[in-house]
Amino acid sequence: MRPSVPLGRLLPAGVLAAGLLVTGLLLAGCGEPPGLDDDAQPPPTAPPPPPPTPTGPGWDDLTPPPELPGSPGDGGFPDEIALGCDGRPGPAALIELLQAEGLLAASDDAEVVEGPFCSGTWQYAVIAVPDRDPLQVVTQGEPDALELVTAGTDVCTVEVRIQAPAGIAGAAAC
Repeated sequence: MRPSVPLGRLLPAGVLAAGLLVTGLLLAGCGEPPGLDDDAQPPPTAPPPPPPTPTGPGWDDLTPPPELPGSPGDGGFPDEIALGCDGRPGPAALIELLQAEGLLAASDDAEVVEGPFCSGTWQYAVIAVPDRDPLQVVTQGEPDALELVTAGTDVCTVEVRIQAPAGIAGAAAC
């Protein structure tokens, strides 16, 4: 068994002193960080300034923005969506038009089950007739002067796909 040797004799005095110095400095840095006082409050922050308003040449003569979806088209209804026609035309006007065109008989017990929906100057409706497939109808024009565009079980004709407002094409699932 070897005799125990004190640690100070194994390490040179300079290395031991340096180690103690580093340990002392590290321990001296451990403490409560400044500003953690319970009574201290954070400094107030100011709100950001408002963005500048553009003025001067070129800003005063800007054109208004284009119409947004849902803005009235030529017929007072938006072109981009189909809305209820508010009774202009009413369901009876559509049934009378189909009777005048020979697509419905006066004795048919026809009933408008969807619509009419308006988009621009176009209208779309679905009419139920007992013992027949539902009849889809697309018309165009003013409520008192409707013109039949197409009627049937599929109204997605070339004319409807190309000329009808997006609202009518969407309502007819074209």
